Amino acid sequence: MLPLNQLCTLDCHRDGFELTEKLKNQYTEEGAILVKGLFSPDEYLPLRKDLSGRLSLLETHFGAASLQNENEITQISDRLRDLESSHPGAQSILYDSMNAAPSLHTMGAHPKLLAILEALLSPEISLHDRYIILMSMPQAEWHLATWHQDWYYNEGPYSTITLYAPLQKTDQNNGSLTLALGEHRKAPVAHDEHDHGINTKWHSLPPEVVQQYDRVVPTALEVGDVLLFHSLTPHTPCKNQSDYVRFVLNLRYRDLRDPQFLRDGWRIKDITHARRAMQRTAS
Repeated sequence: MLPLNQLCTLDCHRDGFELTEKLKNQYTEEGAILVKGLFSPDEYLPLRKDLSGRLSLLETHFGAASLQNENEITQISDRLRDLESSHPGAQSILYDSMNAAPSLHTMGAHPKLLAILEALLSPEISLHDRYIILMSMPQAEWHLATWHQDWYYNEGPYSTITLYAPLQKTDQNNGSLTLALGEHRKAPVAHDEHDHGINTKWHSLPPEVVQQYDRVVPTALEVGDVLLFHSLTPHTPCKNQSDYVRFVLNLRYRDLRDPQFLRDGWRIKDITHARRAMQRTAS
């Protein structure tokens, strides 16, 4: 494994918000780029308010104490853990309801973000219809997608870009990602049931394939940092071993100029096999 954050990096604090040709070429070669300081921490306040507001409604519904004004990430984490402990399944309801939260749609179309994505893809891009806030509970495994390529679960153009933007400092202790750089330039690899040491519902890459990766890089992100990576870039999260829920904004962007995607009428093929894995429950 390579040292931490050995990634193609745009430091917005130091260099501004424009990608150089060198960085674009490096992304093409490596399949990932870290954009440091793209957002200010205050720009995440609407996300926290949407999380807190929906959580307050669930607290009231289930007869728990409603704490709507407590919208710091540590407070939201404590509230969600308490509610999930007393009413299993509440986390899943909150997860699904955030898909339609206005703040996610606003962040997903932020001009600073779109300028970078259009530089990497094209001026005509579309957002995948799932706007996700990942919620990794402490010590939980079932929802951790071990070594995989996002394309397997979403299809569309290979060039599709995944956005990973944590709402709190995220490192190997609380479940940040590890990526295999350069592997996106190869053909997609078949996914299925494999053992990577975690009991998970997700299909994954064969361990013998993962063992051949020679540029495996762990990541650590501050609030406001954004990780962008190619849909064929293999990656895996760590187990969250902290005392808090790890919250991450997770979106995907497709290039409408992609010739094959356009020939397909901007539609994806049948991915029933992957969807069945995603729909499994721990029971």
